[in-house]
Amino acid sequence: MQAIDQLYQCQIPGEVFGLWTLQCRLRIFYPRPEIQTVVITDMGFEMGWFIPYLVERLMETIVTEFQLEPHKLIWIEHYTPSFKKPTSGDFSQVTVDWCEGVAVNPHWCAITPATADRLMLAPVFAA
Repeated sequence: MQAIDQLYQCQIPGEVFGLWTLQCRLRIFYPRPEIQTVVITDMGFEMGWFIPYLVERLMETIVTEFQLEPHKLIWIEHYTPSFKKPTSGDFSQVTVDWCEGVAVNPHWCAITPATADRLMLAPVFAA
């Protein structure tokens, strides 16, 4: 079951300079009661997707705004063909540690489109 599919924009304070405006396609799935899968798709012109600080703040913002439960969350980044990315995959699963509502220590793992589909529809955690 797909619950949300929309363009999403938010502003995240930078660690040193001003605000970052991030825009993405946001999809949130609730395939099982114990799982919430968030998929963000770059819009082809974003900067900073791989800056851990920005991903952590984006996760926190989406979790708060959409009242998600961090311990149930599967986070997937999807990259469009025009996006220059540091990995060869079109999808990455991002995991973080949650400490009192704060996302820390993000880790990216490239996953196949088939694995991404399974995580969105009938999740099993990617290895």
